Amino acid sequence: MNHWESVDHHAVLRARTLLLGSGTINIHEAVDAYRLLAVVSPAVYLPRLAQALLEYGTADPRNPGTRLAVVTEAASAARRMEAAEPRRAALLRKALEACEQELTVLGRTEEARAVSEELDRTAGGEEGTR
Repeated sequence: MNHWESVDHHAVLRARTLLLGSGTINIHEAVDAYRLLAVVSPAVYLPRLAQALLEYGTADPRNPGTRLAVVTEAASAARRMEAAEPRRAALLRKALEACEQELTVLGRTEEARAVSEELDRTAGGEEGTR
């Protein structure tokens, strides 16, 4: 079974209409739409999902545990992007930085250190990228 066979086509149409409509949508609606559309068209919608999740994770002063879940999903979306996607490195770096920050706030230093190491590998050891 391919990914199209398991997706509700009406939901896909609603998500696209929501995103293309002239009305204003909130970040929650955008994230939900991008989550669905990333299943059917990952090359197009994973970067948009990652960006929306980063905005959602940093825009609202919720508790660190909630922010961590959102920015972790953003990092996951960025990792799943095609390597040739020009925004991949920047989005992954931003998501990993946010993950590291939230893990540190939560006192989860070992996990924060592991994310920091991934961030260093992702940056290719370039100074000034963090």
